[in-house]
Parts: sequence; C-alpha cells; structure tokens
Amino acid sequence: MTSDGYSFRPVLCALNKPKNQQRGTTHAIMIAHKPEIQMSRRLRFLGFVLCVLPLISSSASASDDDSTEIVAACSPWPPYVVDGKLPGGILVDYVQELMTSFGYEVRIEVFPWKRAIDAARNGDVDVIFCAESGQAINYGLNYEFPILVSDTILLSHREYPLEANELWNHRIAVGAGYWYGDVFESRRDDVDTIEVVDDLTILRMIAKKRADGGLMEKAVADTLLNTYPELGDMVHISKMPVATQTFYFATSPNSKIDMRILRRHLTQRDPSPIIQQVEPTTN
Repeated sequence: MTSDGYSFRPVLCALNKPKNQQRGTTHAIMIAHKPEIQMSRRLRFLGFVLCVLPLISSSASASDDDSTEIVAACSPWPPYVVDGKLPGGILVDYVQELMTSFGYEVRIEVFPWKRAIDAARNGDVDVIFCAESGQAINYGLNYEFPILVSDTILLSHREYPLEANELWNHRIAVGAGYWYGDVFESRRDDVDTIEVVDDLTILRMIAKKRADGGLMEKAVADTLLNTYPELGDMVHISKMPVATQTFYFATSPNSKIDMRILRRHLTQRDPSPIIQQVEPTTN
C-alpha cells in the first residue's frame, strides 16, 4: 500500500519488459487496484444483482406458468355456456377473464356432461367450471371455489299460478339429467315429473298447459322469457325459489398443469361467485 492509497499485485511479466514499458504497466495496475474504487464498483455491482435477481426469478416463474394452456370444460348450458366455434356465455366469459389474468392460455371445450367428466378424469381437461354441489365425491373432482350461486324457480301458467311450496302433487316438467337441489330430489316421488330435453320445451309445455309447472335455473328462465316474450306473457314465476344451488370451479386430480401455481393465483385473487337469485319483488 502506498501513501496515496494504491495497492499492488505482483506482476512478474513486467520484469521481463523494457524499462520504458514497466512504468506504464505498473501505473495502469495501480489505478485498477485502488481500494476505494474497487469497493465502490463491487457495491454497485452487488446492488445491481440484488435488484435484477428477483426480476429474473419472477420472469422465469411466469414463463413456466404463463405459457401453459389450461383446458376448461362444461356441458352446454345457455346463457352460461353457449356452444359454438368460439364458445361464449356468462360462465365462459368469467373463466376466460380469470384464467387470462393469471397468465394462462385458455381453451374452452363444451362437451356433454359425461364426456366432460371423463375428460377430467383422464387429465385431458384441467377444469370443470360448472360442477354442482355434491358432485366432487361422485366424480373425483377437487372443488376450488364457488363460481355460481343460482336459484331454481318454479314456472307455471298465469291462469293457474303455483308458488314454490305448491309444486307437490302436480305435473312438473324438468330437464332430463338435471339436479334441482336436495329438497326436490328427495321428494321426486311426490310429483309427476315430465322429463324433457331442453328448457325451451319446458316453457312451451307450460304455455300449452301440458304441464302444471316447470323447474328452471333463474338466468336460463330470464333469457328464454326475454327471447320469447309471447311465451313469457303466459308464465307466472314463483316469488320464492324451489332451491338455491351452488356450482363450483373444480379441478382434475389428473391435470398436467401445476395446480400449486393455479391455487396460489386463486388464493391471491379470491374470486367471487356470480349471483343469480330471485328478487323479493318478483311478480
């Protein structure tokens, strides 16, 4: 260490050089190894590394996750799930927005219910986004959060209106394969059920008095009554629901995506369900 603060490292090669080169070489080394300059540069470099490392780590994590395609499926269920070349609907839009906000590429598949469940079981589908309460045990799904809370309402003819507690011992049209809540399902024998293939048929049967009433999910009924006002003019809507059901965003235990990352996103976002319930002032 010299009096002016420079330190030296042995430079053996300088001894073999002419004297007129040794001085210049030694002077260059003296400048490069001044302790204050070294320390300042090291501190700046360390600060740079500390700032950049989290960004690199975050970027790497995101690239592992964000480039992942997530396949979400449900059965056709207008207006929630509308089949087509580009599926749409209330739930489809919800799921696409949510998954896209997490950085996933989203592919929506609309299958008949059994096919959707089978696809989830073998891992071809990552998410079922319209799983009814109680189906997790039956189908081996993992429920992540409630995505929809919806009322099932009783529709009847305006000339012969029925309220929810009056549906028993009547001819009630229902969709084949639908679940209408624990109370109704436990008392199915107390009604004369007429199973049909779609909700529009239920509405037409009520209008033509071929059924005393029909059960329908609220948003489905709202859509059909607005689309077919001539039928809506003939229909009475129960003031109280027959049942309130919760539908879930459920994941496949055989999914190929990293569920820990998806669940971390869901925990941070804490998504709220869509609410479709009867207003107290109905009718």
